[in-house]
Amino acid sequence: VAIHEAMEQQTISIAKAGITTTLNTRCSVLAAANSIFGRWDDIKGEENIDFMPTILSRFDMIFIVKDEHEKNRDMTLAKHVMSLHTNA
Repeated sequence: VAIHEAMEQQTISIAKAGITTTLNTRCSVLAAANSIFGRWDDIKGEENIDFMPTILSRFDMIFIVKDEHEKNRDMTLAKHVMSLHTNA
């Protein structure tokens, strides 16, 4: 997979139309994923994400952001967002 080389070596090798070259990729990769089980399972760890381990290992930082369901807070937030858009 081309993203392996880009993330690890900051280059990408290309062979097209009889030309073979290596290009610099100096870029950041920001990725997001939902749990394949629908909800995050603390016991399953990285199995929650359907990324190949070889790609996952190339990220410098991995953050887990979970939506903790709190009915009252969610309702208050939803009403606030709706009021912003209906009174505009």
